[in-house]
Amino acid sequence: MASCRCFDRAPGTARRAGLRWIRRGLVGLALLLASAPLSGQVFYTVETGDGRLSWLLGTLHTEDPRVLDLPPVLVQALADAERIALELVPDAEMLGALNVAMMLPRDERLSALLDERLYADILELLDPYGLGPSAVERMRPWAVAMTLALPPPETGLFMDMALAFRGVRHGADMVALETLDEQLAFLTGLGRDAHIEMLALAVDDLKRGRTLFETLIRAYLARDADRLRELTERELARMGPAIRERFEREGLTERNARMAERAAPLIDQGRTLVAVGALHLPGEDGLVARLRAMGYRVEPIY
Repeated sequence: MASCRCFDRAPGTARRAGLRWIRRGLVGLALLLASAPLSGQVFYTVETGDGRLSWLLGTLHTEDPRVLDLPPVLVQALADAERIALELVPDAEMLGALNVAMMLPRDERLSALLDERLYADILELLDPYGLGPSAVERMRPWAVAMTLALPPPETGLFMDMALAFRGVRHGADMVALETLDEQLAFLTGLGRDAHIEMLALAVDDLKRGRTLFETLIRAYLARDADRLRELTERELARMGPAIRERFEREGLTERNARMAERAAPLIDQGRTLVAVGALHLPGEDGLVARLRAMGYRVEPIY
């Protein structure tokens, strides 16, 4: 796990970084699926046996102002935290590596991988993102799918980045619980057919007025994890049982185990805010259950 303080950037740079970061959106959406009954809470205290206090937060990858209007108790935790542990720290090195990973090999073009109608739709839908035909041609299908999964960025300040900025202003260190290679290995391992199917689903949702994304926002604001599960189960069911099973196993169970193991030494120090995608928290294999099994006292705040 590497720590850093890496957010002293000009607003324009943060905006460009946010545009790159948005492309992970579909992964965050798909990983909302859990395999056990869920609870509604998304923010917890985590206490060690000797009374050291930390926090566990479920996040949603969005710049929606309703989500970024943080409750006072979370604002206070950010002020008190000495370190913030995210899935990935969105620093310049990570974002640069992500940009490279999103590009097709030099001898491939996106238009050759998709049917003519889907490609035409993509060119039209990506225009508001500031991506012209020459840039789109070089993008991998999963990168396009992630870009389209969220609205065009207005501020570039997504929830994970907003938490990092707030924490750094109070002197907290940023720590990554995973590496980009680990996350990309899961994503790329799905195979190109699944990537193209993800892309088609993202286009379909956008054409329907992005109703799924808005419903997810409202469910998160209501702390209604059961509704989040219902929505994402429905979407993943459209991709078939094999893809769904792999998302559950590799995207949730295995990643949850890895993140819990890496978060534990940070929690032992106290005053650590662990902030990961919301539905990494609940369920028998979720972080709440795993941390409790490791001996921590985990209690809901909201």
